[in-house]
Amino acid sequence: MVHAFNDLEGLRIAAEMEKRGHEYYRRAAKLSKSPEAVDMLLFLAEDESRHQAEFQRLSARILDKHAEAADYSMEASAYLSAIAAEIIFTDGLIATAKKHGFDNPRAILEGAIESEKDSILFYAELERLTQDDESRAVFAEIGRQERGHMSQLMHMLSRIDE
Repeated sequence: MVHAFNDLEGLRIAAEMEKRGHEYYRRAAKLSKSPEAVDMLLFLAEDESRHQAEFQRLSARILDKHAEAADYSMEASAYLSAIAAEIIFTDGLIATAKKHGFDNPRAILEGAIESEKDSILFYAELERLTQDDESRAVFAEIGRQERGHMSQLMHMLSRIDE
């Protein structure tokens, strides 16, 4: 099924993706037995929270100009949450743990980088499709932040001693 997102939906999905990332990293930190991995997971969780707050701020800015778009039903909110689930950490905590592990800092970072790549592609598509110049600028900013986040994760990955 194809859905053409409006700009506010895109921002709400972005905020939901960051919320899911935060929850994912916090849960992973509880499961990890490695102090180094726990520290890294908690850092990633807080970074996701900062991004979520920024996306909510950007969403509020859009709402100031387009107040009629503010009303979303519970059904619409659940739908947007489901879309976010298909973009980031699609298989959930257990499947990701099996694939990447939570005690290996390299695996944690590789999983986070994979998720960031998916997010960047999603935001680039929203930027390309929007008809509103201000929204385009917002999606470009989101993409810039996510690329910076991925760059930071890749830098952390390059510093891990094997």
